[in-house]
Amino acid sequence: MTHTEITNLMAENMRIMGRLSSRLNAVFEDCSNKTRQQMSVLVRLYLAGKIKLKDFANREVISTANLCSVFKKLEQDKLVMRSIDPNDHRDTWYEVTKAGKNLAEKLIDKFMLALEGLCKVLPTEDEDKLAETVKIMNGILKKMEVLNA
Repeated sequence: MTHTEITNLMAENMRIMGRLSSRLNAVFEDCSNKTRQQMSVLVRLYLAGKIKLKDFANREVISTANLCSVFKKLEQDKLVMRSIDPNDHRDTWYEVTKAGKNLAEKLIDKFMLALEGLCKVLPTEDEDKLAETVKIMNGILKKMEVLNA
C-alpha cells in the first residue's frame, strides 16, 4: 500500500470519527452556564495536569489569547486555578481545582458511557475486530507521534 493510499484511508477515518464525535458533544452541553469549549478545555487540562499556559496552548493548538479567556471564565467559576512561575514571572501555570476535577471526572464518565452506547449497536464479531484493530492502530499512531515529534 502506498503512502497516498494510507493517507486517504486515515483522512476518511478522521472524517468518520469527526462525525461520530459530534454525537458525543452533548456530554459537554450539560453545563448550562458553560460553553462546550470551556468544558472541553477543562477536561483536557484535567488530563494534562498542571501545565504552563503556552505549553497547553501549543499542545491543544489553541491561541493563547483564546485560551486565556476560557481559563479566566473557568477560574471565575472556581474550576481552574492559576499560579505564576516563581522562576520566570512571564510563565503562568494552570491546573484544575477540586471542583474542576469533580466536574471533569463526571464529564469523562458521561463521555465514556456515550461512546460505549455508540459501540453497543455493533455485532459482537465487529466489536472484536474493531477492538483488535484499534489496539494495533493506537500502537502505530504512538510510534508515528514519536517519530514526528
